Amino acid sequence: MKKRERFWIPGFLMLFFVPYIGVMAVNGVEAAIINRTPQPEEYIPLILSLQIPDDYEKEAVKAQAVIARTNFFRKIQEKNISDVLGEISGEIKKEKTACFFPEKIYEKAAEETRGQVLISEGELKLVPYHEISNGQTRDGTQAFHDQEYSYLKSVDSSGDKNSPFYLNSTYIPEQQMPSELNIEQRDASGHVVSLLADEDILEGEAFAQGMGLSSSDFSIQKVGGEFRFLCKGRGHGLGFSQYGGNQLAREGKNWKEILETYFPAMEVAAYEE
Repeated sequence: MKKRERFWIPGFLMLFFVPYIGVMAVNGVEAAIINRTPQPEEYIPLILSLQIPDDYEKEAVKAQAVIARTNFFRKIQEKNISDVLGEISGEIKKEKTACFFPEKIYEKAAEETRGQVLISEGELKLVPYHEISNGQTRDGTQAFHDQEYSYLKSVDSSGDKNSPFYLNSTYIPEQQMPSELNIEQRDASGHVVSLLADEDILEGEAFAQGMGLSSSDFSIQKVGGEFRFLCKGRGHGLGFSQYGGNQLAREGKNWKEILETYFPAMEVAAYEE
């Protein structure tokens, strides 16, 4: 993915000013001052800039825009909007800086999908996404051990195997590992559900994140004085695979078709703010 060249300012200031840039450009500074309450839609380009590369295909970015909007509006329903914006600010701080002017592709993706969200049984739900799957996304019920997430179906995403980052190795000194470490259970997509570490049972996803592994679909091999973890994919493997979605966009699929592929049990609908 290409390096982004942008003008940067501190994240806190950007969160305050970005919603008014468009108003100032069209209606002037006075109108921007009067319009002190930005609409939630105005934050979508900013959120997108934190979630997906700007050199991805437009239709893939538009699919991500619908996902971003769904999660954003769902959080607003559950929390105070200032708390939600605080979370976004926290994400920005992790990257140290934030972009003052999001790339045009983010603005266009947000505008061309304006108001569109994913719903299940008429409700906004958690819509997860990740960078690269292991070739098949995970079933929500299996991953969360909860029927509430049954709307997240396991689907084929074999295009991910073409990614140069599909396979990743992590080496950890044996001194930092338990004496015995064995995989106890995998889910249907191949992700590790549990491991036996000496006499303790460890949860697969938590272990992968704690050890800095790229995904919980991994194999373990002892190499000299180290443990080698060979991982497939990047991320938790749930929901939308951004790389796989980008591959579909290159094949000519539009954003709705991409979302239908990854969320067959959900539907696209217009959302009234």
